[in-house]
Amino acid sequence: MLYVTALVIHVVSVLIWIGGVAFVTMITFPMIQRAGSSLDQVLMFQGVEHRFSKIAKVMVVLAGLSGFYLLYEKGLSAGVWIMIFVWAFYASLLFGLEKLIFKKLFSAPSGEQLDTKKVFNMLQVFHWFVLTLSFLAIAAGIYTAHY
Repeated sequence: MLYVTALVIHVVSVLIWIGGVAFVTMITFPMIQRAGSSLDQVLMFQGVEHRFSKIAKVMVVLAGLSGFYLLYEKGLSAGVWIMIFVWAFYASLLFGLEKLIFKKLFSAPSGEQLDTKKVFNMLQVFHWFVLTLSFLAIAAGIYTAHY
């Protein structure tokens, strides 16, 4: 029963977490880029990022805890390494690295105007990369579960 509970927690947390990343990547960033002013873009991004970051942190922790329990029960296989890598990458982003990246991206050299169009284009490309990694981890999980 504990295994099934952990599996459900794992799948639901990954669904919410990766689904949120997909929503931000495919829906939110295009909306941000269509916003009129740089201020509107930054405010919209901060609003979405601030709210989703809290949810993503909880889901990443739940996915990690349940995933490591499932790993303990089922053992290690090749596909699990991909999932662990993606989880560790997201965890490092959400619990520290993201703030450093945002600080660098959203700070213009003194006396210069911040090019928000360029910043949000870079963030969207980065999100597509991360989303692709996420889909790879999901595929690895499906393969591992049915192999």
